Amino acid sequence: MDDLADLAEEFGQRESLTSRLRNILSLYPEGPGVLFELIQNADDAKATEVNLILNKDSYGTSSLFGPQMASWQGPALCAHNNSVFTPRDFEALSRIGQGSKLEKINATGRFGLGFNATYHFTDIPSFVSADKIVFFDPHAKYVPGATERSPGIKIPISALSKKHDKYADQL
Repeated sequence: MDDLADLAEEFGQRESLTSRLRNILSLYPEGPGVLFELIQNADDAKATEVNLILNKDSYGTSSLFGPQMASWQGPALCAHNNSVFTPRDFEALSRIGQGSKLEKINATGRFGLGFNATYHFTDIPSFVSADKIVFFDPHAKYVPGATERSPGIKIPISALSKKHDKYADQL
């Protein structure tokens, strides 16, 4: 069996994340359907309030997670609801289209793919829930620490609060 490591190479079925997202986006035409997906996500989370805000402002670029984040400092569509993600919700968002909602008969979204419709608006969607801020970067070009294998970061907000001055423009 020790010889196998010398003989074998990594191999298996895979699909690039950006190709998968492109296919998902083809299921969600641009337009109001994307907003409906955000509202459906709030409904699935049992939220009783939903707010959609178009923020046309741009923000500073001197104190970011990295200089490559400067292009993503506004404008932005902000979606807010009064629910909080569970650990299972965070895990489900990290697995694209693996049917986490198939088990939930009352879930209104489309098989857990709805959040990915936000890629119609941005290359790096982000969100805050519980004590976490999450940035997805499927290209692994903008978010420091994002890689092809792990294309995003999740940071405890409590840890960031200690470094607020260092990342003030990002937050």
